[in-house]
Amino acid sequence: MLTLSHISKSYGKFLAVEDINLELENGLYGMLAPNGAGKTTLIKMITTLLFPSEGEILYHGTEIHTLGEKYRDVLGYLPQQFGYYKNNSPMQYLDYLAALKGMGKEGTKARILELLKLVGLEDVAFTKMKKFSGGMIQRVGIAQAMLNDPKILILDEPTAGLDPK
Repeated sequence: MLTLSHISKSYGKFLAVEDINLELENGLYGMLAPNGAGKTTLIKMITTLLFPSEGEILYHGTEIHTLGEKYRDVLGYLPQQFGYYKNNSPMQYLDYLAALKGMGKEGTKARILELLKLVGLEDVAFTKMKKFSGGMIQRVGIAQAMLNDPKILILDEPTAGLDPK
């Protein structure tokens, strides 16, 4: 369980997030709020990209910043915008990220192909991403977030650029 207790984040005198309390079981969560409400800031704290000004974030009772790699093993994250190599195919890109995530060679190719099928990109698995639409890139991002079969999946604006299908 991921527990956020009295989380606040300030930038000088500007209070971006104020006194958030949440308990999240394993799964997929979405946050809905108006632009500027602090959703991305909160997500960045959950994913350890930012530190809270106040409060604590615990995973199974342990502060997430002390868990390091163990926490990243249970976390999948798709930021609003993510970097990718335009001259890579989804297969190359996801294989590279699997290596960065410390995933073993065994089963990685099958996992990547499974995810590309899931997001509807199996037919372009070996096509350079510079030829992709924004929605196709977003689907590659969704696949990378699920690459390590995370217990907690954090998606920041996952539908941006996606068609309704």
